[in-house]
Amino acid sequence: MKRFWYHGKITMEGVRNAQVLINEAVKAGDPEVTLCLCSGGGDVLAGTGLFHYLRMVPLSVHTHAVGNCASIAATVFMAGARRTVSPMTVFSLHAARYSEGPLLGQIAPNTAIIAAPFSALGWSDDEVSSRFSTEDFRFDPDEAVRLRVADAVEDLAFNAGDEIINIRIPGSE
Repeated sequence: MKRFWYHGKITMEGVRNAQVLINEAVKAGDPEVTLCLCSGGGDVLAGTGLFHYLRMVPLSVHTHAVGNCASIAATVFMAGARRTVSPMTVFSLHAARYSEGPLLGQIAPNTAIIAAPFSALGWSDDEVSSRFSTEDFRFDPDEAVRLRVADAVEDLAFNAGDEIINIRIPGSE
């Protein structure tokens, strides 16, 4: 089993490296991969691209959150066909905001895009609005299961035969 480790900011370069490595797993005929995520978020465009890529690859993707899974990283986490979370993980959701220009700090329209996988869980419009606002909505692993964000809380153990692959995120070294 190939276990990919993405530890750091979600960036275009990191996402491209993840895609290249997962493409190699597809070419090798691997039926399943695990993407371990420990990230405070980052680039919304890169993250939504990785979310869709993970949903499109012809293999089963298991996502596993460790440590911190925040902002766009939480949306990436939702791409997993199976989603698990380590017991010492914190999730954090919030609206996307303009980072420059005359609308600086205001909620950006792409908030609807990053919230869509959570809406698909059956969250009401009010739940989505309150959890993707200007304030952080933080929750622990048990709450993640209750909210249907994660399937289970578990310590993921690497097995002797697993191939563990660190995804290089330029600028994070």
